[in-house]
Amino acid sequence: MTKLNRLIVLISLLASPTIAFSTHNSAESIEARVAPIGSINFSSATTASVKESTASTGDSTMDGPAVYASSCASCHDAGIAGAPITGKADDWAKRLDTGIDTLVAHAINGFQGEKGVMPAKGGNVNLTDDEVKEAVMHMVQMLDTNTTEMSLPKSGQAGSTMEVASGSSGKDYVLDPEIAKQVYTNYCTVCHGAGVAGAPVTGDKSNWESRLAQGMEVLLDHAINGFQGSAGVMPAKGGFTNLSDEEVSQAVYYMVEQVK
Repeated sequence: MTKLNRLIVLISLLASPTIAFSTHNSAESIEARVAPIGSINFSSATTASVKESTASTGDSTMDGPAVYASSCASCHDAGIAGAPITGKADDWAKRLDTGIDTLVAHAINGFQGEKGVMPAKGGNVNLTDDEVKEAVMHMVQMLDTNTTEMSLPKSGQAGSTMEVASGSSGKDYVLDPEIAKQVYTNYCTVCHGAGVAGAPVTGDKSNWESRLAQGMEVLLDHAINGFQGSAGVMPAKGGFTNLSDEEVSQAVYYMVEQVK
């Protein structure tokens, strides 16, 4: 091999790594190597959730307790993201000072406060403005039962045939199916539908056997006045102090009917 050929080969060997290195570290090459391998589409999950909510509620308008249970309780029961806890007067004092109209506007349109954020309609865009307002009024009522009237029929209305005193088993008690189911659906199903906090699951006989053995007087007393058991806690009237003893009794009898 002539000296000229050897020189050409040597130059080629020295130049090739430099070219490869330059190409390997080009902007396009680096971007391709560090690009994410995939992404999560949160909007699809949100859309699916909203569709599921729409399917479960249908086209009918929900009342305040129903909206609260389905869309508000998850944050307002525990104060998540700075949400004022339902029933806690200190959390609501300053907010109430702004007026009901402001509270409703913040709930409908969303609001960024000093301690947290309120998503528009609690993140459930399927709710109507009226349904959101009903939920707000329901939460305000938890602080003062005289603030507004509940849409739920009271004792002696909508076909209720008798009233039961607190703690009474009422052997002649007449279950009003309409009121009983409405109270259960609006106030009890959140815990008793899934066994939250040790609540006996509606329709599960094994959950109810030991409780039924105590008698209806005990069951009603625990439901109305509250009870701390070995497996969980039952807040007085499920935490909804606006409920009458009659309404709580109707709900208890309704749940008992499901395991007969």
